[in-house]
Amino acid sequence: MSDFIKAFSKLMGQRQRATLAYRPQANGAAERMVQTVTRAIKMYIADVDQRDWDEYAERLTFALNTSHDRTRNETPFFLVPSWDPRSTLEATLAV
Repeated sequence: MSDFIKAFSKLMGQRQRATLAYRPQANGAAERMVQTVTRAIKMYIADVDQRDWDEYAERLTFALNTSHDRTRNETPFFLVPSWDPRSTLEATLAV
């Protein structure tokens, strides 16, 4: 781990842990997210016409990025720009 990352983690009050490459069991949080995304994709494509998967990818991405994270008490989307996105329905109805 670089000195910059160590200093940045300390400044941000984060604990940085190194994990082994190609060993998903070493990083439980990331592996859990991969499992969640994999399940969502499998459910989404089970009943969907495989030829227009790209039309569903945007909806699935929105659903995953706006789902509430119990650990961080926010949505993944909110953690980057610090605001919640509006769905098409919210934008249409001006809620």
